[in-house]
Amino acid sequence: MQEKVTAIVGVLDDTLDRLCTDDGWDDFVDAAARMPRMSANNLRLLQEQMPDVSDVADFKQWKERGRTPRKGAQGLLILKQAKVKLPLTDPTGEPILDAKGQQLYDERATGETTVGTVFDISQTDGPAHSPQMPFPDERMFAAAFRAVTDEEDPEDAVTDVARMRLDVLGGDDTNIEAETHAVAAVIARRWGVTEPIAPYWADRSPAAVRASSIRVSRVVSRLLGTPLLP
Repeated sequence: MQEKVTAIVGVLDDTLDRLCTDDGWDDFVDAAARMPRMSANNLRLLQEQMPDVSDVADFKQWKERGRTPRKGAQGLLILKQAKVKLPLTDPTGEPILDAKGQQLYDERATGETTVGTVFDISQTDGPAHSPQMPFPDERMFAAAFRAVTDEEDPEDAVTDVARMRLDVLGGDDTNIEAETHAVAAVIARRWGVTEPIAPYWADRSPAAVRASSIRVSRVVSRLLGTPLLP
């Protein structure tokens, strides 16, 4: 498994040059808007395997959403936290069982990274798809953003909130403008709060761009209230 992880990390290194371009950064922002649950690394991995990827989940998650990956569909590889199942016991050390008398387990992260497989919605069959996240009334959402900023214009309000969230994360201030515009663009594209905001691109070192992509995905995940995958 470690060999697979190493190979995938190699893909991220090999494709970093693409991210460090105007078009590459814009594509990354588009992907973050479509899949706000995903980390920066997984967004890039998914784009490399399927450029038009739009909504992914593993086999079990698709079943829970009423859809099934098609037979023979080629899964998309992502990085995820390795987990281990530990049997639950009571204070006396006796196993804790469910109503059917089966052992209950607690799933915990091991701190290591492993490889997971997901499928895009285009690889699944099932009922008509509905967005994972409802799109709120534009005026209500814009008003909510204006309530925590001094900005009246919806686009300015969204941008202000993005900047505040990035400030909380800390980091290199020289990247703040590109990151702020990226987060604001994701919000606008995801929720339709304003006309699409164009991401602001600035030539920076590959290391700085990689760091910016990670910060952007973290802020997007927190703003949209979804769990972040590795």
